[in-house]
Amino acid sequence: TMVNFTVTRGSLQTQCLNQVLRAERPDVDQKRTDLLKLQGEFAHRLLQLENDLLDALNKAEGSLLDDNKVVGQLETLKSEAADVQKKVAETDAVMAEVQAVSNEYQPLAVKCSSIYFTLQ
Repeated sequence: TMVNFTVTRGSLQTQCLNQVLRAERPDVDQKRTDLLKLQGEFAHRLLQLENDLLDALNKAEGSLLDDNKVVGQLETLKSEAADVQKKVAETDAVMAEVQAVSNEYQPLAVKCSSIYFTLQ
């Protein structure tokens, strides 16, 4: 296996933007980090709910509608999935605000990247 450590304009701009946010707006940087972590947890929970659903359907015997255990589990999974989707929508709204602040510093990140590649 070979690892490529080439610096690209995009990766350098992202690193510069992260450093600028960390220095100038640590509150926004922390919020962004927390939101990214939450989004990952929500995606994991949705995947877990999907697997639980498939497992419940797989273990069902006879008609699905006659099996009260499966129907109850399906209702529980449906409500949990709706809660998770609602939380995802909330984090997406906050993430849009964070992205708007990040966009204010994007020109600086572009200039830093351009200076680096000019010196190369």
